[in-house]
Amino acid sequence: MAFLKKNWKWFALGTVITVVLIVGLLALRVLNFIGDIKGERVSEGVTSTDAGLQAQVTATALARKCAASQDCVTSAGSGSTAGPNSTSAPGLPAPTITSISIAPPTLTPDLANSKVVQRIKAGERVTIMYMGYGGPGHEGEFLTDTILVLSYDPKSQTVTEFNIPRDLYVTVPTGPAGKPFKSKANGVFSTIMKWEKSTQDELDPRYRWTNPRQQQEVGANLAANAFQNVLGFKIDYWVTMNFTAFRTLIDKMGGVNVCVDRAFVDNDYPRNDNDQVDAGVMTIKFDKGCQMMNGDRAIQFARSRKSESEEGGDFARSARQMKVIASIKEEITKRNLFTNALGYMDALQGNIRVSLDEGEIFAIAGFFNSGEGKSTFNNVRFDPEIMTGNNFLDSVNKGGVLGYVLIPQAGEDKYNDIQAWVKSAFTHPTLRREQVYLQVLNASGLQGKAQSLTDFLETEGFRLAVPEAAPLSDETTLIDYTEGVGTTNISTLKSFLPNLKVVALPPDKKPYPTAPGLMLYLGKDYKGVSTSQSGGQGGSPPPTAKP
Repeated sequence: MAFLKKNWKWFALGTVITVVLIVGLLALRVLNFIGDIKGERVSEGVTSTDAGLQAQVTATALARKCAASQDCVTSAGSGSTAGPNSTSAPGLPAPTITSISIAPPTLTPDLANSKVVQRIKAGERVTIMYMGYGGPGHEGEFLTDTILVLSYDPKSQTVTEFNIPRDLYVTVPTGPAGKPFKSKANGVFSTIMKWEKSTQDELDPRYRWTNPRQQQEVGANLAANAFQNVLGFKIDYWVTMNFTAFRTLIDKMGGVNVCVDRAFVDNDYPRNDNDQVDAGVMTIKFDKGCQMMNGDRAIQFARSRKSESEEGGDFARSARQMKVIASIKEEITKRNLFTNALGYMDALQGNIRVSLDEGEIFAIAGFFNSGEGKSTFNNVRFDPEIMTGNNFLDSVNKGGVLGYVLIPQAGEDKYNDIQAWVKSAFTHPTLRREQVYLQVLNASGLQGKAQSLTDFLETEGFRLAVPEAAPLSDETTLIDYTEGVGTTNISTLKSFLPNLKVVALPPDKKPYPTAPGLMLYLGKDYKGVSTSQSGGQGGSPPPTAKP
């Protein structure tokens, strides 16, 4: 004790120095992570672990290059761009991209000056595009077979998710003087990342690069520009992530709890991501029900597309990918974002890139870790919108290396139906996120009743199955198999049909296993929708089909 009393100043000084060193190391660790996901570094000698990018340049070197050549991307606010690498498309602003910071970024979240946080607080929609690719060592290393666009509406607390099918045949806005070219959606990013021509002369100057950092930026922005033309709304930011990041992030979280809607077996799942290493296949199986999945299991669930059941194909796969994202969000809400930040950074280091600048990243993390932000984040609900071939896409054989591609039913580059679908999802978020399908069946004996009501309800935001005829019935009746899930759908439907009779039955009483959750039988008493609720559309529209 006497020794401690005599030397307490030295112990105190040592403690202070230790704390300062720890804080300094943590700050450096965070700044290096931010530099890594931005494609730049804040300390000499630390390089990206993604061999495909080989981004072995420091922030200082980039800043000097930027100052010397002025060939850098500058921050762009909503609806504006600057610099030779900014992107734009006819009628739509370009995605926001990032600047190189010469001054060291602060670790203190600056919520007041964060554009994203202020937009959220003002109730403005914010949209992010996520692209997943294999990465170096995988077959088709930069093919983005996973493309999801997530649009967050603070007013309705809804994240509406749209999939871009990997085989969608799109026009890419590049080439001399903006001359476009055609590509499958999953090949847009790869076109830039696997550029093998000796010059970039045939690319529009906005889509050229001088280093690996800019190359990935250009590839991601080019893809965002192409896809926002399909959906009809601006993509603000993007995230690119390879398989390694996906696996290790989930493992760092201790797994995620995912609820499997339907059991399925895939007997043709690749044994290895790279068929040059192992071209064999294996069988994977998932039982129905909620279950914890580690990184490998989650990526199998998210990538499988060759099941012979309903879970086969790219559209079912997109739905499962959205389910995993929702599960990751739910897991994060249980944890302190800052407390777990270092573990997440370790998982993602070198395998993820984002277009947000470091100040925005800190501000968003700070906001969602605050009392107001936590409440906002915890109340977010997801609305998965799957772009399927049943509503507005056709399959067309282009031959050669392209093979079958997807195009709108109205024709190539004619996206009006897709954009109307997007608008409906944005206009009716609460109704849509119940994920309930309604089928109208004509039991009235009068031709065209079910089809005309289906057409009307589609404009009101309902998810609708193809209408059909049914045996005659005197009374219009709704059979509810949703077990309470479809309450908003039912109440909205009753606003158009005030005297509607509703009968609730368990799902195992469906006429067939894949029947919609809501089945509306139009009886002989059906006279049309309520004029007061339908905006003046009294009665039924003219008949257009037999049902």
